[in-house]
Amino acid sequence: MKKVSLVLSSGGPRGFAYIGAIEELLRRGYVISSVTGTSAGALVGGIYAAGGMYAFKEWITGLTPAQVMVLMDPAFSRAALVKGERLMQEIRKRVPEVNIENLSIPFTAVATDLYTGEEVLFREGPLFDAVRASISIPSMFMPVHMGTHTLVDGGICNTFPLNRAVRTEGDILVGFNVNEIDASGIRSYLQSRIEIDNKGAVLKEEAQHVLRETLSAPGTDSLRKVRELFMTGIETMREDRQLESEGRDMRIPSGADDNAATILDRSFGIMNCAMARQSIALTPPDILVSLPYDSYQGVVAYAHAGEIIEKGRELMSQALDRYEA
Repeated sequence: MKKVSLVLSSGGPRGFAYIGAIEELLRRGYVISSVTGTSAGALVGGIYAAGGMYAFKEWITGLTPAQVMVLMDPAFSRAALVKGERLMQEIRKRVPEVNIENLSIPFTAVATDLYTGEEVLFREGPLFDAVRASISIPSMFMPVHMGTHTLVDGGICNTFPLNRAVRTEGDILVGFNVNEIDASGIRSYLQSRIEIDNKGAVLKEEAQHVLRETLSAPGTDSLRKVRELFMTGIETMREDRQLESEGRDMRIPSGADDNAATILDRSFGIMNCAMARQSIALTPPDILVSLPYDSYQGVVAYAHAGEIIEKGRELMSQALDRYEA
């Protein structure tokens, strides 16, 4: 029996990839002996542990963008944009409420105490209370009050809780992180962007010079230069369009510094990426699966659950092929 202690990172809509990953593990005969998750990882991991993953999958893959927006119940509060109650009500319709200690496998959800900054682990008590606390993205969802705790997203203190996995003898540690930033790919794109922009600036300056020459002394040589510049300009425009297309395919965050909101969002993503890398270094998993942070972004991505699930299945399959080889 191939036992797996599964750890799932935070990651918003990218967390739907965990559904495909879990399905691939089970298809190959692996037995998930425990699940540990933060935020989106706690949501999907908890739903799987409660036996509700397939009902949840059927629901989310049928959601339209408009239906996703309806789930975002306005908080009308200075503390957050969304209450989060409507989302949890819809999940409870499809997944039975259960106490964590009564699940068939050990489950751990990670949240953060907003006042003390401490990590709060849920290993008992109502499952969906734990999940709701773990997914409480600051300023997005209302914090959850439990006793002396005011709880927000677990990703604030432990994005990828490999160190909190519940291990059993003979198991393998499998981690799925959806917060990796492709720094080398972004650097390469930005360098190409600068080169093309510089090329365009030089071309514009040359065109202005040739135009002045042509107007002052028209002739065959001037017309030849105009034709050469025209052809170079067309080629530069082709290169520019090709680079833009590649940037969209790579989901380069070219507008990350557009405004305060995009800067804050990017900063939060960088924090998660750095924390996940540190977790991997301190507690290396036997199998590591990664989905780029920039792959699926924003509320609209929640309406692409089917695509994200299949991507998770594909990535887990590739990782298992490497491990089994």
